[in-house]
Amino acid sequence: MRLISRGDMDGLASAVLLTLVEDIKDAGFAHPKDMQDGKIPVTKDDIVVNLPYVNGCGLWFDHHVSEHAKLDGIGTFKGKFEVAPSCARVIYNHYKSPKFEPFMTMLTETDRLDSAQLTPDDVTDPKGWILLGYTLDPRSGFGPEFRKYFRWLTEFVKELPIEKVLQHPEVKKRCERFFKDQEEFTALLNKHCRMEGNVVLTDFRSVNMKDAPVGSRFLVFTLFPEANVEVRLFKGLGTTTVAAVGHSIFNRTCKINVGEYLATFGGGGHRGAGTCQLPPEKAEEGLKKIIAHFRKN
Repeated sequence: MRLISRGDMDGLASAVLLTLVEDIKDAGFAHPKDMQDGKIPVTKDDIVVNLPYVNGCGLWFDHHVSEHAKLDGIGTFKGKFEVAPSCARVIYNHYKSPKFEPFMTMLTETDRLDSAQLTPDDVTDPKGWILLGYTLDPRSGFGPEFRKYFRWLTEFVKELPIEKVLQHPEVKKRCERFFKDQEEFTALLNKHCRMEGNVVLTDFRSVNMKDAPVGSRFLVFTLFPEANVEVRLFKGLGTTTVAAVGHSIFNRTCKINVGEYLATFGGGGHRGAGTCQLPPEKAEEGLKKIIAHFRKN
């Protein structure tokens, strides 16, 4: 079968678990919006993971709250959906395989990272699986080469403890860059962030992200502790603008369900984080609505 997922830590942990219980020959990656728009053809030999359901797939596993309201329309499917800290946790709960037991620490740390249950040290001085997760997260800025890296890691982390995984040259160079770029990434945030009431707006639309320093997407909350939500803008595919919204992981006073709200813009996500794509003719109007909604509530 073929795995179709996101190339992040949750995708990696999900892939590790699934390859232990399913015969998976290949892994592909997709953007949630492309799945929603039917741009990614799937067959009964595909396992769709951590992405919106696509009719015709063989198995589907997901945990995004924005998909919960769509279950009645989906009907019967093979796999499992539940609102959980990570999609890997959904897979674990579905199979309950003893083969998963050596990977319980990986699963627990994936839960923490994907649900943003982190400490300040996890952001500024990460270690272990959390650090590995940052080297995978496309929002860290490591670029498109993650595909080969992801596929290789899926097998490599099965063979060695995380301490030795982090010492492999391919992993180590990414870890070293993460720490080396941290000061520059902090300066970039200070330049492109501004407060809008309780909202910190990070506008990266004028930034060439290919040349930008890498860094944790949560670092902004250590710089603006008074904010309880961030709206981050950057260029999407074509001429679209991506709005990525997330509750502060330290000032946890925002009450809005981000995934449900962004679903009204054609996006989705979790209670605490989500994304949507704004077409160019509606980007400014959509941005004003999003900021106003999070300020009002």
